[in-house]
Amino acid sequence: MTMVEVNCYNKGCGKKFDPSSNESEECVYHSGEPVFHDVYKYWSCCDKKTTDFTEFLNIKGCCRSKHNGEKPAVEEKKSEEKVQIQPSDIKPPERMVRPSESEPLVPLPSIISPSLQKLLKNLQISEGSVDVELTKDAICQRKGCGKSKSEEDQPCIYHPGSPIFHEGLKFWSCCKKRTTDFNEFLAQKGCEKGSHAWANPNEKKVVECRHDWHQTGDQVNFTVYAKKVHPDRCLIRCNPVKLEVEIVFGDNQVFNFNKVLAGIIDPEKSKVTFSTAKVEVSMRKAEFVAWPSTFVL
Repeated sequence: MTMVEVNCYNKGCGKKFDPSSNESEECVYHSGEPVFHDVYKYWSCCDKKTTDFTEFLNIKGCCRSKHNGEKPAVEEKKSEEKVQIQPSDIKPPERMVRPSESEPLVPLPSIISPSLQKLLKNLQISEGSVDVELTKDAICQRKGCGKSKSEEDQPCIYHPGSPIFHEGLKFWSCCKKRTTDFNEFLAQKGCEKGSHAWANPNEKKVVECRHDWHQTGDQVNFTVYAKKVHPDRCLIRCNPVKLEVEIVFGDNQVFNFNKVLAGIIDPEKSKVTFSTAKVEVSMRKAEFVAWPSTFVL
């Protein structure tokens, strides 16, 4: 009577054998476990390592014994209990109380790109010999000066830096004096002396500029496309729910934008960047939620 051969389940053997004639030293196998680490393949019971999988399969066993015809038991995976979440269990994130629109508007700290700085320097040289007829209502455009043409005999004392609001403190980047009071900040005397930069307020031409916006998880960016911007004469202010923009560019052209925001921002972590072809207002969200399809109300 012919005996049916069965498979040996010892690791690394894989041969068939006759259970009636199973000798003690016929099976050559691996007693350890296969290990795959950092491209190397080997058996935990052997020292030989290889990077080739076929060569790994052909590594000869390091132990001898009888063939094993019992198939190893497969551990059953424990079925995880599915927890059903009811809609009533999901609580929306708590929203901030919306601040008042009447809160004081604070100027945003500004950054002027090197390319715009170079352009403005060239414009000053080329326009230095052009005489502009000024009226008595002309105002000095330098930050912190505010003198009128009737006070031209008085020196221009101004701030060449940018306003900074950080952790409750308000100060100019060019000065060391810091305060927590907004009115005291506005009254802070300039730190540099120079010539007045006069401009007639009635000569400004209000125009429309192309503008758009986009948002990320923690920020809203408002971009105005305008060339030859004069940062010293621009005014970008905001409070947590309102944005006021006045951009002076070109030949005394002015773009105005005064809107209530759809969300809440953190003015102290917001800023404005002036470049040769655009002005970008980067507003930090006070709460990480998506704003509606339009960022203003």
